[in-house]
Amino acid sequence: MKQTSTFSPGRRKLLIGGASAAVALGVFGAASWEQLTNYRATWIERVVRENLPGIDLDAASLQAFIKEMLASERMQRTEVKVTVFADRFGPWLPAHISKARDGLEGLERHVLTEYLIGSNFFRVPDPKREQIVYSGTIPACRNPFVYSNPSTFSKA
Repeated sequence: MKQTSTFSPGRRKLLIGGASAAVALGVFGAASWEQLTNYRATWIERVVRENLPGIDLDAASLQAFIKEMLASERMQRTEVKVTVFADRFGPWLPAHISKARDGLEGLERHVLTEYLIGSNFFRVPDPKREQIVYSGTIPACRNPFVYSNPSTFSKA
C-alpha cells in the first residue's frame, strides 16, 4: 500500500516562506517603531523651530521640553502616534484627507502652545533679542491671556 504524504514540498516551502516573512516584518516593525520614537522627538523640535523663526532657543531646555512632551499622556495616544507616523511616511495623507490634516494641525498647535506657555517667551520684552528658555509648565493658571475681573475675587 502506497503511503501518501499530507505535507507536500510546495506547502512546506510556502509555510517556511510565510514564517520567514512574518519574522522579517516583526523585526522591521520593531525597528520602525523605535525609529518612530526618535522621529517624534525630531518632529516636536521641528514644529517649535519652524514656528519660531529667528528666535534663539536654549538647546538644553528644548531637549527637556521634548522629553516632557514625549512622556505626556497626549503624545502616548495611538492616534497621535499614527498621525506623526503618517506625517513622516505618508506626507501626502494630511494634504489630501481633512481629518488627518486637522489632527496634525491640532497636534502642532498643542506642542507649540505648551512650549510657549512653559517658556519665558511672553515674559521677555522682545523674544527676538533674548534667548527663550523652557522651564516647564506652570501648575496654576496655564493661560497667560486669561482676563479676570478684580470685582469677582473674594474679599475674604
